[in-house]
Amino acid sequence: MTFGSFSYSIVDMDTLNIDTKSQLAKLIATENITVQQNNVKTASFDVVNRVLTLPIFKTESKDVTDMLVAHECAHALFTPTNGWKKIADDNELRSYVNVLEDCRIDAKIQKKYPGVVTNYINGFEILNRQNFFGLKDKDYDKDLMLIDKINIFYKSSKKLLFNFSNSDNLWLKQVDSLKTFNDVIKLAKKMLEWQKKEVKKLKKLPDFDNHILVKNYDLNNKENDSKDSKDIEGEGNEDNNSDKESKDKQDGEEGKTESESKQDKPAVGDKTAKDENASGSGDVGAGGDMPLGSITNNHFEGHKQKLLDTTKTYTYRSIPEPILNKVIYSNDKFLKDMKQSFINDKTTAKEYLPYLKKEYKKFTSESKKTIMYLVKEFEMKKAATAYKRASTNKTGTIDPLKLHSYKFNEDIFKRLTILPDAKNHGMMMLLDWSGSMSDTIFKTVQQTIQLVSFCQKTNIPFELYFFSSEMDKEDADYRGNKRSKNFNYKPGDMGIDRIKLVNVASHKLKKQKLDESLMYLYHLAMYYDERYSWRRTLDAREYKPDSVGIPNEYYLGSTPLNEALIVMLKLVPLFKKKYNIEKMNLITLTDGGGNYGCSDTMKLNEDGKLIGEYPDNRGNTDVFIYNKKNHEVKDEYYGYRSSGFTGTILNLLRSYHGIKTIGFYLIKKIRRFESEHYFKSQDMSMPYDKREVLYQKNRTLFNKEKVCAVPQKGYDDYYIVNAKDMKVENTDLEGINDTMKTGKIKNLFSKSMKGRITSRVLLNKFIEKVA
Repeated sequence: MTFGSFSYSIVDMDTLNIDTKSQLAKLIATENITVQQNNVKTASFDVVNRVLTLPIFKTESKDVTDMLVAHECAHALFTPTNGWKKIADDNELRSYVNVLEDCRIDAKIQKKYPGVVTNYINGFEILNRQNFFGLKDKDYDKDLMLIDKINIFYKSSKKLLFNFSNSDNLWLKQVDSLKTFNDVIKLAKKMLEWQKKEVKKLKKLPDFDNHILVKNYDLNNKENDSKDSKDIEGEGNEDNNSDKESKDKQDGEEGKTESESKQDKPAVGDKTAKDENASGSGDVGAGGDMPLGSITNNHFEGHKQKLLDTTKTYTYRSIPEPILNKVIYSNDKFLKDMKQSFINDKTTAKEYLPYLKKEYKKFTSESKKTIMYLVKEFEMKKAATAYKRASTNKTGTIDPLKLHSYKFNEDIFKRLTILPDAKNHGMMMLLDWSGSMSDTIFKTVQQTIQLVSFCQKTNIPFELYFFSSEMDKEDADYRGNKRSKNFNYKPGDMGIDRIKLVNVASHKLKKQKLDESLMYLYHLAMYYDERYSWRRTLDAREYKPDSVGIPNEYYLGSTPLNEALIVMLKLVPLFKKKYNIEKMNLITLTDGGGNYGCSDTMKLNEDGKLIGEYPDNRGNTDVFIYNKKNHEVKDEYYGYRSSGFTGTILNLLRSYHGIKTIGFYLIKKIRRFESEHYFKSQDMSMPYDKREVLYQKNRTLFNKEKVCAVPQKGYDDYYIVNAKDMKVENTDLEGINDTMKTGKIKNLFSKSMKGRITSRVLLNKFIEKVA
């Protein structure tokens, strides 16, 4: 008899996994088996990748779950994959082998992992109470043949009481002594022949037609008692043809599955469609005898099918390993490209380069005092937090200043205040380099440079990358240069779309090189800002020479945010380990959701070549396999269809690598249609009036502070930032003159000082969260 499986509860991180504290989890981990549930009728085991695919059942009992999964794991471990091929055309023998093989492998798994014994006992009791085995109102001793007595006796872990005869006990000893699958087949043949002889003896009884076994096993078929051998032979052929059609149909279905994943094998211990026709319902066996089978087994299979949950279908895909030296565009290459672009356009660069240096130096110089002020504020906040966690202890040394009070004070010892060790901070920043950023990229780069300068002053290890879809075109293939080649793919992996991470700033760079790199980033941002806004700002600005053009690969493209986060799964733990980071922060700066890409699944074609294929998985739920665990992608709606994908990868980073995720979303249109996506709760179970109150509160805060914190899947903190008012301000006292009154001068000074602090939105929020 084949047990199935059913769905597991979704726990933290949207995982589809077995309870990590259970004995079953230990079993699976020890044997290196990955369990996946899906909308399938039968179990299958991928012997190469050791993936056990199980059906989804509608049940909530943990004991039943663990019993069924342990049983399927036992088949995966102990039943030979091609063992059933030897008896594929013999319904009678297959039914007997089915029961005896279950007895053998259940005994082995319970001996190897005693923790599942309780699950087997409790699980059987639950299923038996629900009449899964068809035992309701039956006398176990009189109403069942030996094969069913054995089936129920062993399925109950020998807890159900039977009045076994001496001859029956001899059979039980042989069942207990089964060692191999071949032993099972031999004993099944022997027991089947014995049972056929018993049935022949039964037919000689005068009350044969009314015997309980005749009714239970449908043995009273008059047509088979006919001595017309042609009729018997014809009926047998007809039924055998019917069996063959059923077998061909199932084989076709299995063939379809194998075409989707060649590694999948028919489930070891998988006895479904054929067994449904082998229930002793009139089929003719060899020699004209009625086929004999296990009615309790068949009843379970029929009952089990009704519990299949066909509403859920999952698409499982592994996350591939990035080739870091290919997917990351080094800072040396970035500087080389920038310098070469200026060399290629010498005439323009002659006038533009001095202008660029002057503008960049002016911006950094004006920001320096404010940055230092914020650095000091950061250190003070850290110190205040440390003192909150400080502890005071006695030293054991007498304090002379307290010695005079020794007669009435027992505490005359010096005290020592112990401050907790400071945590090592680290930060990685991902800057969106997509086309929609063109009108805000200059302000965003200004804000980002403030963050970099702050990390530089506080000695926080950092890396700044912008993620681009345009720089990976030469290293991409398939369907219009869509998929990146810069990953180590294997069958079952998701295909990653084009992605490059350009390293434009790092704590490892010397000061001169870092300034040069940031200046060129400033140049790129100005280039797009001028292209977008020159008509509106031409009259308000001083003369600006023509800009040096930028290389084609630095053009703005799509938004491969999800692809960048997948690279972070590899990069973040390496960064943390190398610099001994205790408080790691990942910051994303973007004006939209990531591409809903990475749709391909890698597979081997007929020639053994690894290719990407777009699966027909519409309506399926994505499940990402990471760290040998399954993680369901839930598409909670936060304004973008891809937010479920993004949130799942961010949760992997948070849970497995212990980082804090901070997101800045740059919103440019402040109409109600856009702002409702973020300021109003997407929890539809919340009453409308409460959602409206929350919307008004967030909208008011946003209008006042130019920034508002909202929930977003995968982020510890997520801020909606007014991109229109995001320009970095420095102290502006040019309006002061000799005729101005003292009060007005004071107001102008206060407003200017406040503006230079509050305008650094990203840095302010970062300091709030990490101090």
